[in-house]
Amino acid sequence: PIYAFGLIACSLASTGCFGQPALGDSHTSTQCPGQPATDVLSSSESKRIPLQERQALIAIYEATDGPHWKNQNGWLGDPGTECTWEGVMCGSRLPGPTKVTSLNLFDNNLRGAIPEAAGQLTHLEDLNIYGNALSGKVPEAWIRRSRTGELFIAAEDSLLTDVSAIDFESSSSSLLCEQRRIILHSDGTALQFTERCRNATPHDRTTFCEVKEGRAWGFARLGWVLEESGFFALRENYDRSVTDSTFESLRVTRGGKPYEVIEYAGAGPQVLWVIHRSIEGVASSIEWEKTTKQPKCPRWSEPEAKEQ
Repeated sequence: PIYAFGLIACSLASTGCFGQPALGDSHTSTQCPGQPATDVLSSSESKRIPLQERQALIAIYEATDGPHWKNQNGWLGDPGTECTWEGVMCGSRLPGPTKVTSLNLFDNNLRGAIPEAAGQLTHLEDLNIYGNALSGKVPEAWIRRSRTGELFIAAEDSLLTDVSAIDFESSSSSLLCEQRRIILHSDGTALQFTERCRNATPHDRTTFCEVKEGRAWGFARLGWVLEESGFFALRENYDRSVTDSTFESLRVTRGGKPYEVIEYAGAGPQVLWVIHRSIEGVASSIEWEKTTKQPKCPRWSEPEAKEQ
């Protein structure tokens, strides 16, 4: 029984034979009865992250004007200190080396673009780079992991998708006060134009436009839905020969280029229906900050509408 306990103790890097502490602070060779010598790592080496992760952190620092960050405590320190750098958190799943699992650089005066080399942080679970002056997009490797739910990213939507504007309009061909237009931008701003009936008297057919302004959340996810659903490869027009139905038109700007798909009477493919309902879902959770009225709601075909 004592011998068996010695074998078990030898399998643990932190103990020596028969439950006694391993000697030495650096690489120490411990040998138990019937077992080969076992290396015991020092505490400093056990915290050392892989070289490619250290290089990824340094690449972020150098590409985003690290010397002028608000807080850069510890950054560019010696190998083995990375987990003490400001905003860096590490973890390990035995067996295996320590990995960077969280990076919090919120409102830290980062400027420039996150380099593709940052994608080498393949074990990140949480990333917060919101509130900085960053441009471009984060590495595609991060976006792919965010889409699958492996990585949570807190960042401006413009850093996560090439889509910059979404303009969705729905109107009935026969009903009054059944027109609505939603405009979303990657900077979080949102506009909604809704045709309303005045209803001053039972026979009053006078309409006006209700205009709402606010901020929307989830724009980047809509951009991903558009990409994954194949929206940019759809036909420009889907129609069927019926009367008294609904027009739904969607205009998306991606990489500075406009794309438009018009659908009448539900003639489009299922993915188009999913896209439309996704946009309406985001619109339903918008935080409206201002509501005004004007005589008429702008349509996409009108010059003033395109300037919205």
